[in-house]
Amino acid sequence: MASEAPSITAPEPVYRTPWQRWVGFWFPAADPTTLGFIRVTTGLLVLYIHIAYSIDLQQFFGKHGWYAAAYIERERHEYPWQVSPFWSWDPESVVPAKVPEFPHRRKAVVDFIRALPADGAKRKASLEFLRRVSDSDNPEAPVVALNWFQDMRTFPERRDRYLAALVSGQVPAVQADQPPTPAPPAFFAALPVAERERVANDVRAFWDVLPARDTGARAYVLNHFVELGPELRRALVHFLYTLPDDPAEREKKIEYLDYWNNEADKALRTGHKVFSVWFHVTDPTQMALVHACVLIAILLFTIGLFTRVTSVLTWIAVVCYIHRSQQILFGMDTMMNILLFYLMVGNSGAALSVDRLVARYRAARAGFARAGFARAGGALPPATQAFLDAPPPSRSAGLALRLIQVHFCFIYVAAGLSKLKGGAWWDGRALWDVVVNPEFTLMQYEWYEKALRAGATIKPLYYAVTVLGVWGTLFIEIAGPFLLWTRLRWLIILLATAMHAFIAVLMGLNLFELLMIIMLIAFLPDQVIRDRLRGGPALPRLKLAFAPGSAAATRAAALAVAVDAENQVALVPDPGATAPVLTDAQGTRTTGPHGVGALFRSLRLLAPLSFVLWVPGVRGWLAGRLFPAPAAVPQPAAPTAAS
Repeated sequence: MASEAPSITAPEPVYRTPWQRWVGFWFPAADPTTLGFIRVTTGLLVLYIHIAYSIDLQQFFGKHGWYAAAYIERERHEYPWQVSPFWSWDPESVVPAKVPEFPHRRKAVVDFIRALPADGAKRKASLEFLRRVSDSDNPEAPVVALNWFQDMRTFPERRDRYLAALVSGQVPAVQADQPPTPAPPAFFAALPVAERERVANDVRAFWDVLPARDTGARAYVLNHFVELGPELRRALVHFLYTLPDDPAEREKKIEYLDYWNNEADKALRTGHKVFSVWFHVTDPTQMALVHACVLIAILLFTIGLFTRVTSVLTWIAVVCYIHRSQQILFGMDTMMNILLFYLMVGNSGAALSVDRLVARYRAARAGFARAGFARAGGALPPATQAFLDAPPPSRSAGLALRLIQVHFCFIYVAAGLSKLKGGAWWDGRALWDVVVNPEFTLMQYEWYEKALRAGATIKPLYYAVTVLGVWGTLFIEIAGPFLLWTRLRWLIILLATAMHAFIAVLMGLNLFELLMIIMLIAFLPDQVIRDRLRGGPALPRLKLAFAPGSAAATRAAALAVAVDAENQVALVPDPGATAPVLTDAQGTRTTGPHGVGALFRSLRLLAPLSFVLWVPGVRGWLAGRLFPAPAAVPQPAAPTAAS
């Protein structure tokens, strides 16, 4: 019966549920070579950054560094975190007391707070005037009342005249030898006589607790209460009212306000929930040893040795450096942390790593151990050969790449939309402000300044360059995250790379921009990195003859296969071979140290490492493993002559 003709139409698409599409988006089976390349480039930058820290290790992270250990210890235990109420729209319940920012003014206010009566009743009596004016519903009333009080200066007779006018409700006649007495604030004058007398007594009590001799400190205290807004003024008065009677607790609250300009009681929580080894290791010698161990871990991560472990150690170590010096935290540290975290999530050591070489060695050993290897003419099983040809697709690598891609898009959208909040990004001034900023740009070079001046004299050229630069940046950062998922991905990658290179040159943000470009690598199509790293068909071809029955020979052959990333070596099982023999394309047969040299000259992976053969003893050590000599066969003892 004739067979049915095959269909020439495309197969029907397989229906996938929304959940399957969601899972397929986050967990695609991706070539791990791209993630491995990101690991290598990121690792090199991270290693460079932390080697640079070695020069100023004590200044950055030491006990007496630029931000000393005593300060970071206090910050990580006491730093106040403020948030608004979750249910209420009124934030007054969490508004903290504030003292002036300028040190000399802050000292005057804090000294005034410390000098208040320790007894709670006396302190509240002395602050009743402040409480009364602060609780007023009229936002102008406290300012008017405090200015009226401040106008009394430090003259008791002047105070008495002001208060007499307040109590009597009449402004006295102007005396020849005295300045005119102003009318009391209208909201005080409208009170009943008994209440006005009470206000006068409150004024006298407040007068007595203010600095009397230091008129400058007195002015700083009163000016601070005048300059505060209604909510902050009420918060400070409440703080003064509720100071504890216990001297130790009282001093603790005042000192916290002085140091942090905040209240621990009004904070959601205090301190940073972070860890750093530099919080605990401060001895210079111990710090040098820990830093050296960190550099070794970063190096092992970069070359891909024990990657699953060293990726975690590298991320933890880098976070320790960041947590110790958060005051110098920069965009470079953030991008570095993001990449290291995702490289820890995915199996970044599945390709372009020492771990991959070890996996190739084990796969080759397993292939040699299978029955029929010699009968197959030296051909490894298809599954083993496929594993050696390319690392298998990895869903963990796909997840890590997807996370980098999505995070990159969020970074771009946030950066682009935030630029729209500034007027300079609407009229084109932003680019000009960048290129003429002497802190970041090339303004130190005369040729650069002359070029800018010459370009700025041509008005159409100035507007064309600045406007195109600004709108081009906004297009890349706002439209790019959406176009990266379309056929225009190549264009956005090209434009974004050019933009980051431009910023790196003009602003000197080299490491930050390089890390951003590395994140763009995650958008390259699958297998692009592996295809670009291939050596091509012109590489030398070799043959390795070995005895498959010899354990030492199979180990040597497996080592050769492990470092043969381009499949340059053809295996030739030879049961009669006493030791592995390497044959090059010209038919030259080598073994031992000469064979090691031939392998390093011919194999693409080993050629850049040929310098290690000049180290005494290395060539001989490698020859013993790649070209082991046949084991000596014990000879039977000669018979002894009969006695």
